[in-house]
Amino acid sequence: MASGDGIQIPSRLPLLLTHEGVLLPGSTVRFSVDSPRNMQLVSQRLLKGTSLKSTIIGVIPNTRDPEQETDDLPSLHKIGTAGIAVQVVGSNWPKPHYTLLITGLCRFSVTSLLKERPFVLAEVEQLDKLEQYMTPASEGVTAEDGELGKLSHKFYQAAVQLLGMLDMSVPVVAKFRRLLDSLPRETLPDVVASMIRTSNKEKLQVLDALSLEERFKKALPMLTRQIEGLKLLQKTRKKSPDNEKTVLSVRKGGVFPGRQFNLDEEDEDDDDDDTAALERKLHRAKMPEAALKVCLKELKRLKKMPQSMPEFALTRNYLDLMVELPWSKSTKDCLDIRAARTLLDNDHYAMDKLKRRVLEYLAVRQLKTLLKGPILCFVGPPGVGKTSVGRSIARTLGREFHRIALGGVCDQSDIRGHRRTYVGSMPGRIINGLKTVAVNNPCVPPGRSGQTGEEPARRPCSGPFRGPGPGTEPQLH
Repeated sequence: MASGDGIQIPSRLPLLLTHEGVLLPGSTVRFSVDSPRNMQLVSQRLLKGTSLKSTIIGVIPNTRDPEQETDDLPSLHKIGTAGIAVQVVGSNWPKPHYTLLITGLCRFSVTSLLKERPFVLAEVEQLDKLEQYMTPASEGVTAEDGELGKLSHKFYQAAVQLLGMLDMSVPVVAKFRRLLDSLPRETLPDVVASMIRTSNKEKLQVLDALSLEERFKKALPMLTRQIEGLKLLQKTRKKSPDNEKTVLSVRKGGVFPGRQFNLDEEDEDDDDDDTAALERKLHRAKMPEAALKVCLKELKRLKKMPQSMPEFALTRNYLDLMVELPWSKSTKDCLDIRAARTLLDNDHYAMDKLKRRVLEYLAVRQLKTLLKGPILCFVGPPGVGKTSVGRSIARTLGREFHRIALGGVCDQSDIRGHRRTYVGSMPGRIINGLKTVAVNNPCVPPGRSGQTGEEPARRPCSGPFRGPGPGTEPQLH
C-alpha cells in the first residue's frame, strides 16, 4: 500500500522457510514446498486469500539441514525478501507438495515473531524502496554520482560485456539486454546476481548488503568471474567447427522473467549441488551393493545430462525413488500363537475355519522362520471381512499394513511398475506401498483381484502374484 514514505509492504508477513534457492528483489524464483509449516502457509494464506495483500509473503532462507528437519522453529536468517506469489501449483506425487512462483519485491528484517503455528507470522521492517523499480534508468544512479556512480557504471559495462559474448538471436538473451537498458542502475546487482550461476552463500551476501555501494562490491566479482569463465570456454572451443557464441543454459529453480541461467558448470558449492546431495543420500540409504552400483552409474549419467532432456527428469525420479525406499528398515515379527488367537477372536466373530488356517500358517512360521510361506487367498462377497482379517494378521505379526485395490486395473504394469524406457513411467503400487509404510516387510494384500479389467494380452491378475517372488503362483490356499 502507498503512504507518505512511498509504497510499503504489510507490516506483518507470513514467512516461507526455504532450504534451496535465495530470492533477491527483482528476480522470480520457483520454490518447491513440502514441509508442514510451508504447506499450511500455502493452504491457509495463499489459496484462501482474496486480496493482493494475501499473496505477499516473506521468503527467509532456512539455516537448518533439510535432513534434520524437526518441529522446532530453526534460527531465522536476519534478512529476507518480501515477494508476491504469482503462481501456485499443487501435486500429490511422489508426495503432497506445492510449487510456488514468487517474484521478489524488497528486503525486510524480522523485528519479532508473532506466532509459529500453523505457519510462521512475523512483524517485519521494510529495508528497500519499491519505487526504485519504477524509476526510469536516466533518473537513477549515474556515473556522476561519485564513488557509487563509478561502481554502477563499471558494473553496467561488465554486464554489457557479458551479453556481448552471448547469442543475441536467442529471445531470452535479447530480453535481458532490453532489461539492462531500462532498469535503473541501483537494481542491477540484485537482478544480475539472481540470473548468473552463483552459490546460495554468495546470493546471501548480496541479500545481506543493505547499502547500495556494498551491494555493487559483492556482485561485481561474481559477474567478472562469469566473464572470465566464458572467455576460457570460448578459447577451448576455438578448434571446434561448431564454434559459436555460448548460450546461457536454463537453471533449475529460477526464472527472470520466465527463465534463469547458468554461466559456468563447475563453480558452485557442493552444499548447493543437488547431485552432490543426492549422492550422499544414495550412500546413506544402505541399499545392496548391486543396487548402489546401478544408482551411482545413473547418477554419473545424470551429471552429464542437460536438464532440458526428457530423460533427465526420468532418471532423477528413478534415483529419488531408490533413495526413499526402505532398504534397511524392517519390523520384527511377533509369532505368538495365543496372542494371535485372542486378537482374531476379538476382531472377528465365528469364521473358525479361516482362523484355524491363519494360526496354522503362524505356527509353521514359528517353527521354521526361514520358510517362504504360501499366499493366503480369501474369497467371499464384499463386506464379509477379508481385508480386516488381513489387517488382523498384520497386527498379530507386528507388521505394517498397506492394502492395494485392484478394481478396474487393466494392466499389470500398474501393479508391478513400468519400464523406465517409457516416457512418463511410474513405479507400481507395490513399490509405492513400500515407500508409504517405510518398512521393507509390510503386509500388502491385493484386494478385489476379481474385478480387474479384461485385457488378456497384459494379464493384470498375474501381477500381484508374481510380485512376492517367483514360483509362488501355485501355492494358493
